[in-house]
Amino acid sequence: MNLHTCRIVLKNHKVLTCQSVEQSLLHLESLGDNGISQIQIDASDGHQIYSYQSHSLEESLENLMNL
Repeated sequence: MNLHTCRIVLKNHKVLTCQSVEQSLLHLESLGDNGISQIQIDASDGHQIYSYQSHSLEESLENLMNL
């Protein structure tokens, strides 16, 4: 699986869209739990895109590091 897109929804309703794992990790680590309301990770297996939603920063960091 490869990262297709990571969307980070902030508590002020702004959305950050990242195209790489590194960029996603940098944003998540800099914002921490305080500014994030939701994280959506879209991953591709080369044929299909799978979406994963989370409210947990730790779970999202782990999922991104596995891509």
